[in-house]
Amino acid sequence: MIRSAETLWREALRGPMPLAFPLAAVCVVCFALSAVLSLVLIALASDAPSSALFGALWTPLPTVLIQMGAGGLLALANWQPWYIFTAIFLHASLPHLIVDMICLVMIMPPVEKTFGRLRAFVIFVLAGLAGSLASAFYGELYTVGTSSATFGLFGAGLVYGSLRGGDEGHALMFGTAKWAALNFAFGLFSVATMAPSVSFAGLFGGFIAGVVVALAMIYRIGPSWLPGIRRTGLALASITLLCLALGTGTAISSAWQAWMSPETYAQDSNDDQISRLSSVISLDSDNVAAHALRGAAYALKDDYASAIPDLDAALGGGFDSPQLRNLRAWSLYKVGRAADGLADANAALAVTPNDAATLDTRAHIYEDLGQRENAIADYRAALAQDPDIAESKAGLQRLTGEQ
Repeated sequence: MIRSAETLWREALRGPMPLAFPLAAVCVVCFALSAVLSLVLIALASDAPSSALFGALWTPLPTVLIQMGAGGLLALANWQPWYIFTAIFLHASLPHLIVDMICLVMIMPPVEKTFGRLRAFVIFVLAGLAGSLASAFYGELYTVGTSSATFGLFGAGLVYGSLRGGDEGHALMFGTAKWAALNFAFGLFSVATMAPSVSFAGLFGGFIAGVVVALAMIYRIGPSWLPGIRRTGLALASITLLCLALGTGTAISSAWQAWMSPETYAQDSNDDQISRLSSVISLDSDNVAAHALRGAAYALKDDYASAIPDLDAALGGGFDSPQLRNLRAWSLYKVGRAADGLADANAALAVTPNDAATLDTRAHIYEDLGQRENAIADYRAALAQDPDIAESKAGLQRLTGEQ
């Protein structure tokens, strides 16, 4: 009997619970934990706007994801290789989670029906690990998501379908290619809309791993001393759960510290970020994202002299954004180089003319340069966008006496 990919999916549903569902449940629980912990940290920040609380439920904080176990260069540079396991089950946003879970639920059942439950799980995890490593070697600071593991399943499905041939093989190949194309299209859409972008290095690494592991299983390639598939599957499951528990415990401990001592936590967290990023830069001195983040971390410590070289490296390397230019403009102003900072402030406002923070920065620069009327205009423009900017209020009061 000829069975299409949809038939394989339905048959998998009639048997024991498809493996995709417990895997998806782990992903959902991890996302919920990351969102709640992000909510706690944002709520403890006294200057956090109320909109940020809702945003945490949509997009968890990167710091929380990193503590829970994001993969990428940041984890490897700080000797935390176990995070390549946990990164598979974390997600950067709610849409990211939804798309990944749809693809997982659609592709895992036919692969599971074709290869068997344990083999499908081994393909899934090994492809996820390969994707995390590929992202790290490509220089991406941190990566999360099931996509690389799912692309491993795509690779396995395509391999089996091409070797099987016939109508059934072609149906499996078509179904697999369809979902792979949709997942890839989401990645392109993510980049185009400036949302958290998909790691294409991770997708490629996961796909190649899925192909290789599937071929090894089909042709029984490998030394005879390799453990059986049952022991391999159980070992991978045990390691993954242990790593997830470790990462979650670290994030919960961090949130507890923030609850008990917000100021100490903020200082320790910032120092830890600088240390982590310094480890990355020691391995990859041209990593512009690491320079940008370390520059921002130095600025948060009011260490503007240390921030400027990192911001120069990031902007000089093409990691350009209005926010980064505003940060360098403010840093230059704080070290007594207001005239140099004016060009960055103007460049940032050319892209985002109504950004209150940048208007405030330029107002301070104008005031320092003795351009009183320009400073007053920018202070008023900043307050028109955000009436709660304390420094703009203070600046306007200094120059005009207005309350």
